[in-house]
Amino acid sequence: MIALMTAAVLGYVLLVSAVTPADPHALPPLKVGILYSHTGRLADSEKPLNDATVMAVEEINEHGGLLGREVVPVLADGQSEGRRFARAAEKLLTREGVRTVFGGYASAARRSMIPVFERHGGLLFYPAVYEGGETSRRVVYTGATPNQYITPAVQWFLDNGDRRFFLVGSDYIYPRVSLALVHSQLTAAGGKVVGEDYLPPDSKKVSDTVRRIRELKPDLIVSALAGDTNAPFFTRLRKKGADGGSVRIPALNLVADEWELRSQDTRSKAGAYVAGDYVAANYFEELPDAANTRFVAKFKKRYGAAHVSDTVAAAYAQVHLWARAVRAAGSVEPQEVLRSVRGASFRAPGGTVYADRENRHLWKRARLGRIGLDGRIEQVWSSEAVIRPAPYSPYRSKQDWDRLVSHLYHGWGERWERPPGGPELSQESRPGSP
Repeated sequence: MIALMTAAVLGYVLLVSAVTPADPHALPPLKVGILYSHTGRLADSEKPLNDATVMAVEEINEHGGLLGREVVPVLADGQSEGRRFARAAEKLLTREGVRTVFGGYASAARRSMIPVFERHGGLLFYPAVYEGGETSRRVVYTGATPNQYITPAVQWFLDNGDRRFFLVGSDYIYPRVSLALVHSQLTAAGGKVVGEDYLPPDSKKVSDTVRRIRELKPDLIVSALAGDTNAPFFTRLRKKGADGGSVRIPALNLVADEWELRSQDTRSKAGAYVAGDYVAANYFEELPDAANTRFVAKFKKRYGAAHVSDTVAAAYAQVHLWARAVRAAGSVEPQEVLRSVRGASFRAPGGTVYADRENRHLWKRARLGRIGLDGRIEQVWSSEAVIRPAPYSPYRSKQDWDRLVSHLYHGWGERWERPPGGPELSQESRPGSP
């Protein structure tokens, strides 16, 4: 009898051991997609986002994984082009067994991927600041909305006496919509747009725009120039020459972050020409915050990186925010995670962030920084409290924002940027249009 009882107990123990794993590796791994550009013109900018995401996944696994499972990243390459991001996202969701993807950087990538996630019921965590005018039930936006960085920064300059603004941007969706918001804000607040120009993406033909700025002498340049246009633009603007010498009109930058600025400074002398300019953001590497100090030190040790930017910090934090939502939901299914993420918080580098219960964007603190000669950004102003995200700016109706976005998209031949050789769109789509 005792022998039979012993055998029964032993059998029960073996059965429990078989179905109750002692470590996360005993259950099938949990795949997540990491989708950034590894090739193309944005590869250098997106590499640290990929690195920060991988580091966060490693940290989760070091603490036992999620729901008894190891988290395994499946890396994919968006190749710096929106439609290729969409194809890569489709493959992750339909062939790789992935339900959640962390990725996207340029607005063209995000907007191109959204229909894929909505069609297949996947979930995208997107870390970059963006132009607003959008919400999706399948996206958690962990970068800032314009009212959390653009609007407060412009107001700071208005409060300090600037009234005449020149708007300049690359001709794609982010600058167009962002500067449309600035235009509307200035109109409402008594400022004036004395000029505005849009240059083809990565264009280096900046002479005409620089000449206009020198002639108009605005109080401030609001720049949404991206990529390879920045160096020739600011070099020509600030360099003395036969056409009248150097003009030191300050600029507020809505695109470049610490990674790009410091890389630019080490590659060429162009960095010296943006020293003294300003950057609107939510995070700077130098923030005196214990969690931030630990994060920056670990990231640099892990990857040998010299710089950490706003978007890098968001790419890291959003993985941990997702993990918290998964644990609270007890599930990795997107619909369950979406319900759980509402109201969730995480002690991110630079401060605690909160996910809004209605629009799945994060509450964040606005910051304004000044660029130093070495590319470091020193904070000169911060909002007193975190700001609730507003995907649609109140300066125009939702219908007006949707109409502007639609006009740009169809005017560019169903693309999110001006096509090579394509003409600038009509006045109907320019900032300030009703």
